[in-house]
Amino acid sequence: MHSVSHTSRAVKRFGALAVLVDCTTLEAALHVHAHLVERPAAGQVELVPAAQTVLVRFNTVEQADAFMAAPDLPTTSGDVRTHGQTATIDVVYDGQDVAEVASLLGISQEAVIYAHTTGHWSVAFAGFAPGFFYLHRHDNVLDVPRRTTPRTAVPAGSVGLAGDFSGIYPRTSPGGWQLIGHTDAPLWDLGQETPALLEPGMQVQFRAVRELVQVSEQGPQQGAIPSADTLVKTALPPVLTVNSPGALTLFQDSGRKGLTHWGVSPSGFADPAAAKEANRLVGNSPGATVLENLAGGLSLTALEDTVLALTGAKVTATISQPEGTQPDAGLQAEDPEPFIPLVARSYAPFALKAGQKLILSPVEQGLRVYLAVRGGFAAPFEAASSSRDTLASLGADPLTAGDQLQLASLPTSVVGNPAPSLPLPVAGETLEVRIIPGPRDDWFTADSLARFGQLAWQVSEDSNRIGVRLLPAEIPDTQPPLTRAIAGELPSEGMVPGAIQVPPSGEPVVFLADHPVTGGYPVIATVHPSDLRLLAQSPPQTLIRFITEMPQEPIEITPQTLALPITKVQKHA
Repeated sequence: MHSVSHTSRAVKRFGALAVLVDCTTLEAALHVHAHLVERPAAGQVELVPAAQTVLVRFNTVEQADAFMAAPDLPTTSGDVRTHGQTATIDVVYDGQDVAEVASLLGISQEAVIYAHTTGHWSVAFAGFAPGFFYLHRHDNVLDVPRRTTPRTAVPAGSVGLAGDFSGIYPRTSPGGWQLIGHTDAPLWDLGQETPALLEPGMQVQFRAVRELVQVSEQGPQQGAIPSADTLVKTALPPVLTVNSPGALTLFQDSGRKGLTHWGVSPSGFADPAAAKEANRLVGNSPGATVLENLAGGLSLTALEDTVLALTGAKVTATISQPEGTQPDAGLQAEDPEPFIPLVARSYAPFALKAGQKLILSPVEQGLRVYLAVRGGFAAPFEAASSSRDTLASLGADPLTAGDQLQLASLPTSVVGNPAPSLPLPVAGETLEVRIIPGPRDDWFTADSLARFGQLAWQVSEDSNRIGVRLLPAEIPDTQPPLTRAIAGELPSEGMVPGAIQVPPSGEPVVFLADHPVTGGYPVIATVHPSDLRLLAQSPPQTLIRFITEMPQEPIEITPQTLALPITKVQKHA
């Protein structure tokens, strides 16, 4: 069943492993969120409260099914429950839009400040960046629209208003909120054991001040997340030097779990199956840090003898071999005299001796290449992960020429046996990707829903780790390609990997690892978890057709399951 009703709430399936509880009001959503915090459903792993919904993530399909069939939800809205914790935030009310806000509301600037500082604001839900939260008051009189033209850069610490909400920008970023002041409150500080100052369920009291008192900086507290400098000082000597990073090479691990209440998305491997296989081949744990390279072109020189493994996109990996030496196991000589260059096989461990250089060609099939080293790469941890989140700017910056890479010296096991390559999209063929309808397919016309499955969609050049942007392979008769039956604005709600959002352009965006925690465009369908890696491996111009499939237990793609029909491809006519 696609959705069921429970009292005044609709419970909708959101992909294979999540359920969206539509509560119709913010107060009801906060009440449901508080209820599920106190009385978690069986298998519940994470909650994402939003403007009028609560997203509930589960461990298994069966647990999501059970919740759909008999959701344990409060029968009345009740009072919004809070943690009993209040954060007092000092604000200098000198924002660029104070006068405009006062004019829009027909009150004085002093009255704007009084209304903002009187009473408590509830921390409702996380927003577009770590540490950004939507703050709500049931008696709020400061209901103003967003700016007609968003600013390209809103300074960190800016306090703003938008619609029925107030919020504080934790970092400099684009934004369209009406700015009424600024603060130096540490909204997001990775030097603290709890990086986010706020979280859903807390209360905020704003206090007007003439100036902000500067507090001297202190070192990280005991138990705080270590900084990049700390990790660099404690790591072992470097084992590899980056000659060229190619188009983009990032540190990635299994990602950040359970931090959406801080506004932090999971991030992590874009192709988890390939990355975990690379780690297995060198004897690492599945979630150890690897290098994720986009489109090939990576070149490294070994400073010490190492054991490596390549998986993911198909590349030719050549190794410079000193004169007079013989190739090692796992290497094949293209030219037996004098064994230069050598070729490292993908999906098999291989040795890289001190002084040898590894060079990856441009990708020949697929998009993302994974390189694992025995012992794992040492990389700075931010919010409990080394993954580079390209949306939130968490984790180490992309690699650059001259960077030296160190081992994490993680425990290792016996090096794994070689395995068959994992499936990749094939140039010239249309990849069929399974989807689960909803939760907002009812926002689209019947014609659009039919067209969504009938059209071949082409991967855009603008795709990245945040999402795969799709264009119709052929221009449809109507513009935009997908049109809505409901024209209103959708309040922000929680998102999952694989969610297919449709903005007003009608051109779908499939969310990948670095997707935002919440989004404001309707989700027409969600990609089946086992097929999402294929989208992450789809280069621009790849043709995709969506095939509807109701949720079943997702199959983890491993060499042992490669014989199972996870996808179908067909020649593009």
